[in-house]
Amino acid sequence: MDDIPRLTVRCEYPDMPSTEVTFGLAPSYDIHTAREAHDWFLRMMRAYEEFVVETDKAEEPPIPFWSETVRRVLAE
Repeated sequence: MDDIPRLTVRCEYPDMPSTEVTFGLAPSYDIHTAREAHDWFLRMMRAYEEFVVETDKAEEPPIPFWSETVRRVLAE
């Protein structure tokens, strides 16, 4: 697998434990650095109140994000 930027997003939901999800961005996004990945995620949060991403694990369902639940975004 190519060395693609990965994002770790921590979300907090009312009445539920917090969750942390890590995923890489597909090469079709043309994002090559951690900074570009971080900026992409923040743009998505500003543009859409809710959006869904697919993780790297084939058996894992897509993960929805809501702007009010995201507490931390780390790009590597």
